[in-house]
Amino acid sequence: MLKSSRPFPLAAAAVCLAGLIFCLWVFFTGGRSLCLTDGCTLFQDFRLAGVSLWQAGSALFAVLLILALLRLSRAALLLAACALAADAVLLGIMLFTAPCVNCLIVASFIALTFMAFRAAVPSERKERSVLLILWSVLLVIDLGGVLRDLAEPWSPATDVSDASVQIYFSPSCPACRTLLARAGELEDTAWYPVAENERDILVIAAMTEQLEKGLSMAQAVEEADRSVPDDSGDEENAGVRPGLLRPDMLLLQVRLWRNHAHVLSAGSDRLPFLEFKGVPAFLAEPPASAAQEPAFDDAFPEPYRTDMPQIPGLGVAGFCDGTGEKPCEDVPQQNFSDGLIDTSGMIPQVP
Repeated sequence: MLKSSRPFPLAAAAVCLAGLIFCLWVFFTGGRSLCLTDGCTLFQDFRLAGVSLWQAGSALFAVLLILALLRLSRAALLLAACALAADAVLLGIMLFTAPCVNCLIVASFIALTFMAFRAAVPSERKERSVLLILWSVLLVIDLGGVLRDLAEPWSPATDVSDASVQIYFSPSCPACRTLLARAGELEDTAWYPVAENERDILVIAAMTEQLEKGLSMAQAVEEADRSVPDDSGDEENAGVRPGLLRPDMLLLQVRLWRNHAHVLSAGSDRLPFLEFKGVPAFLAEPPASAAQEPAFDDAFPEPYRTDMPQIPGLGVAGFCDGTGEKPCEDVPQQNFSDGLIDTSGMIPQVP
């Protein structure tokens, strides 16, 4: 029996087997234990021409494993190079969407397979692969996106992850202070501080200490604001705050930068900034009947009104997350009249 003179690529076969097992595991289980970012959810059910990415990955590693067992390293290297080029495109797509941890793990298996088959193919010169360098750059950038997504906004309060309303505020923002005064009426709300100046950092640090004493958010901000001197009018000491160089204060600044970056990434440059997880309850309420319609003066309030309007409950009345058997929670349906309403006669005539 003749023995093949071609060497057996043991390392490449081992990597192909590991990649095959991982793709099958993600395909059948969803891989949620490693799903650290929103990109995992985005790409988990993604299909191209009806074929799941995890099915394609399983088929790829299976074919590569067969080629390795047949000692066809050159053919396997060509297939691995094509897979690495396609994966580089996917990494580029994740730069503009969301990085997927499971996808990055598979990408690493593809790159390792490419390098293993490349080392197994006898060649006179082993030049650097431009494709591998490009893929490596995209991978590093996507890994940075994973770290950024893992850095969640920071709140000094506890148990804020399940809050349906998130409010970003600054202690020096008058509109934020007005909203804070109504904090008791805003149920299921999480508050995230943002520093607009250096004094805000000191106020937020003092506010955190007040919250640990059991004060409410509004009371903690008021007490912290009174405890931090305002030296904006002192030209000699203005801007000189050596206390901000303490390690705990530097950590607090990083957390506040994270909150500020979240507001900016959401497309807002103003505070307070509100985010809703789902449909707010007051938007799902059925319209008032004609007997309950407000009078003309109440329906058209004076402009530049200084008093803050009543804020209904901000609890979530419906949401979609794709995890339940039903795609969405039931939301009360509003019965609108058929056709458009002619509002031309509603405009008051000036005598």
